[in-house]
Amino acid sequence: MEKEQGKADSTCIHKALAELKKVQDFINQADIPYFGKMFSKLVGVDTIPFSLYTEDGKLTFTGVDKDPCGTAASFKTSYFRIEDLDGKSGCATISLLRPLCICGKNDHSCCKILVLKRTDTCVKVDVTCICAIQCIDIDLLKRKIIIEPKW
Repeated sequence: MEKEQGKADSTCIHKALAELKKVQDFINQADIPYFGKMFSKLVGVDTIPFSLYTEDGKLTFTGVDKDPCGTAASFKTSYFRIEDLDGKSGCATISLLRPLCICGKNDHSCCKILVLKRTDTCVKVDVTCICAIQCIDIDLLKRKIIIEPKW
């Protein structure tokens, strides 16, 4: 019975990820007659961020990205973007979104995150190991840090 329930849960997760991918692709590829690709400009993002949960809690990966100085910096994240979904293998390819706080440092705490930055780091995940998915506010991808001079 547990095996059947797990399969049903993974099917629901697979369907949810497929819907996210469909909406994300629509945002990026919708070519509306007379207005072109206006929809993606209105939304202002090309990513729908989300978190995944296993029986052990929030799924977390470590990735590498370049910092503003151009040097490689490692980061830890639980925030992802769907890149591809394979119906046959039941695997999803997700890219890691790097969480940054106001001073530009890595910050894993959701309360302190100011911006989520898209990276090129991708991971393949077995959807049968996932029990829940949570969408994250897209405003975390659009925020600009504006610091005015003190004087």
